[in-house]
Amino acid sequence: MVARVGDSISKGQGYAFYCYSPHAIWFMHDIVRLEEPAHDPAKYVMIQPSDDPDWLSKSMVASEDALKQVQVAYANTLADRAPTIADFVQNMALTSDDVSHFAFEIASNGRDAGEVVREWMAANEDRVNGWLGL
Repeated sequence: MVARVGDSISKGQGYAFYCYSPHAIWFMHDIVRLEEPAHDPAKYVMIQPSDDPDWLSKSMVASEDALKQVQVAYANTLADRAPTIADFVQNMALTSDDVSHFAFEIASNGRDAGEVVREWMAANEDRVNGWLGL
């Protein structure tokens, strides 16, 4: 899908597609998110082809999908083993753009993840210090 978007853009062709955030594509191409009506469960009924051969006639997607949450998880024992790290992870708050940027730099540009994060942390020192309680 990402290659098809890039190909369409390079040819000057319009292309509408399903995407989500965070995703590297937001930093790969000059794309815009289309406005959609807010999620309404009554207007968002998506039946998968693998679940029903008549999936198309039984599906109706007339609103945006429900918002998904991405969460950081860690072992309960981390608080005992490394309380400073547990506090840091608990306070950490990355935006969708932050994660999309990381994905772009690492997956698309082939950069080392540690290098990307160190650069980001240096450029966002106040945020990181806030997570550390400094």
